[in-house]
Amino acid sequence: MMFEGVSRRAFLTFLMFLLVDAILVLFSQSGPSRETIFQASPRRNFRDSTTTTRHLNNTPSSFVTTHASSHVNTTLSFVTLIDVINSLKSPVIMTTVNHGFMDLLQNLLFSIQRISLENDIVVICEDRSSYLELSHGVRGLNITYHIVLTHLGESVENATTYGSKNYKSLVKKRVLYLKCFVDSGVDVLYTDVDIVLLGDPFPYIERGADLVVQTEMSPRLRDTCTGFMFMKASKKMSVFLDAWSKELPRDPFGNQRTFNKVIGKYGKTMKTQLLPMTKFQSGKIFRDTKTPWREREPRPVEVHANFLVGHGKKTDMLREADLWFIPESSINVSTI
Repeated sequence: MMFEGVSRRAFLTFLMFLLVDAILVLFSQSGPSRETIFQASPRRNFRDSTTTTRHLNNTPSSFVTTHASSHVNTTLSFVTLIDVINSLKSPVIMTTVNHGFMDLLQNLLFSIQRISLENDIVVICEDRSSYLELSHGVRGLNITYHIVLTHLGESVENATTYGSKNYKSLVKKRVLYLKCFVDSGVDVLYTDVDIVLLGDPFPYIERGADLVVQTEMSPRLRDTCTGFMFMKASKKMSVFLDAWSKELPRDPFGNQRTFNKVIGKYGKTMKTQLLPMTKFQSGKIFRDTKTPWREREPRPVEVHANFLVGHGKKTDMLREADLWFIPESSINVSTI
């Protein structure tokens, strides 16, 4: 009897193990694994996989509408131009930045705040460091702007020097950003970050103009600058941008030489306007006049700190010319 009891107990134990094992197998097949739960969180698909970025702390991705810069973005999520393009109202002001030029970007934004422009502003961040820093806002900056991460592959974080390999890589992406706006039906004013606005530029743009550009040293169509230009969303402008994009690989310095070459070919097929040099000044034209800008007549509307190679020389020029608008209380150590 004892043997029979032991056999029964062993048999029941064996059955219990079989039942537990079956339950575990069934659960593993029907229940979501930890990885499946993570993947099931809301996310969006983009053309470039590098733009689908997770939160910090390995939490699921979340994509949100961009925010007012005066508020902290607690989600720390990444969005791209593709996310916001259809919500923008023409004409949009657009610029690009990497972390090495954050102080120049902030100076540009403070100059825009100073003149109370209300246009949609889009800042395309070329690296995650600049995106994350901007997502926490800038003290004293109360305008609203859209922060987006590049959908064309991230670039170096350091300040780039004119003519360098990294510089060329950055500026050659500009045409693709502009085409994204134009093909989406959004008029766009592009500005480099080493620019300040001292007045509203839009009244100087002629009605019906397809392309409005600043010149460097002379009022000639083939002396234009790609650092400040307005493009109307039109078929002509889209064709122009396609032609510019095809020529870019042949430009040894970045994008400006091919831009002027394409203007020579397509300039007469669309309405092209040159901005007045007395109002829209390159760094050389601005520095040739020693009178303080506040006392000039006419007073400049826009100043570009170009014809200076290197981040330090640009910031020095803007400070010395009383064109540095970042309040001392807003200076972030990480941007110095």
